[in-house]
Amino acid sequence: MIRLLFVSLALALVACDSRQPSAAPAVELGAETRFPVRMGQVLGQLRIAATDLEKARGLMGTTKLTDEEGMAFMYESETQMRFWMKDTPLDLDIAFIARDGTVLEVKTMTAGDTETTASSSNLVRFAIEMRAGWFGHFGVKPGDKVNLEDMRRALQARGFDVKRFLP
Repeated sequence: MIRLLFVSLALALVACDSRQPSAAPAVELGAETRFPVRMGQVLGQLRIAATDLEKARGLMGTTKLTDEEGMAFMYESETQMRFWMKDTPLDLDIAFIARDGTVLEVKTMTAGDTETTASSSNLVRFAIEMRAGWFGHFGVKPGDKVNLEDMRRALQARGFDVKRFLP
C-alpha cells in the first residue's frame, strides 16, 4: 500500500512539472531567404550573399525574378567591384552602393556575358542586382539611399556579424 502511494505521488509530481519544454533549435536562414529592404521609395525582397561561395554563385541559374526580388552582395571594405553574368540566364541591373547606403551608379548586364562589369568608383561597399530595367522603372537612381537598417536586420537574421559589413 505504501509502495502504491509512493508511486502515485511520484507520478503526480512529474505531471505537475511546470518547466516549459525546451525551445526548438533556431532555423538557419539561408541564401535563398528574402528580406524586405527599402531602396529609394521602393521596397524590394533581397537575398543576402555574404559568404565567398554565396557571392560567387550569385543569381547563376536563376530563370525568373519577380518585380521585387533581387540579391545584395555584401563586402567587408570599400573596393572597386567587378561582376560577370556567366551561367546567369536573365539580364540584370546592378547598383553599386557606398557604405552609407548611397546608390553610386546603376549598370545593366546581359545574360551569359562573361565580360566583367566594373564599378566606376573604388568606394563601393555592396552591390544589389535586380532584373534588368528595375531601377529605372521604379525611379531608383544614383543619389538615392538603400535603407541600412533593413540591411542590418537581414544580415543579423542570417547570423552574420553586422559590423563586418556595415558601419
